[in-house]
Amino acid sequence: MDSQLKRGILNICILQLLKEEDKYGYDIIKLLQGLFPDTEESTIYAILRRLNKEGLTDMYYSDISHGPKRKYYSISDKGKECLAEYISSWQEIERIFAEIGVGKYEGWKRVTAPPPVIH
Repeated sequence: MDSQLKRGILNICILQLLKEEDKYGYDIIKLLQGLFPDTEESTIYAILRRLNKEGLTDMYYSDISHGPKRKYYSISDKGKECLAEYISSWQEIERIFAEIGVGKYEGWKRVTAPPPVIH
């Protein structure tokens, strides 16, 4: 997968995961490496740092594990707004792809039907 495309998708994935619940950084990495096996840990940490710097996530430390403090991430209100924009853009891309036939003959499976085309 193209690295720029993958980084964009990872942004969406991380924000969506954090929308569901706060997560420990290492747990995010292990989950995403299961989905994107060729992605380095350092790449995901870099994205987590950037999302935090941009105010899309918040970070806090917790010692729930009774060991060293762990760094947890949560999605900020700004991150929720950004995620909604990302999802809207993704849906628009899916609509365009469906309209021009991308995936029609490549064996792609759609989970939902494309929106109706109005001419």
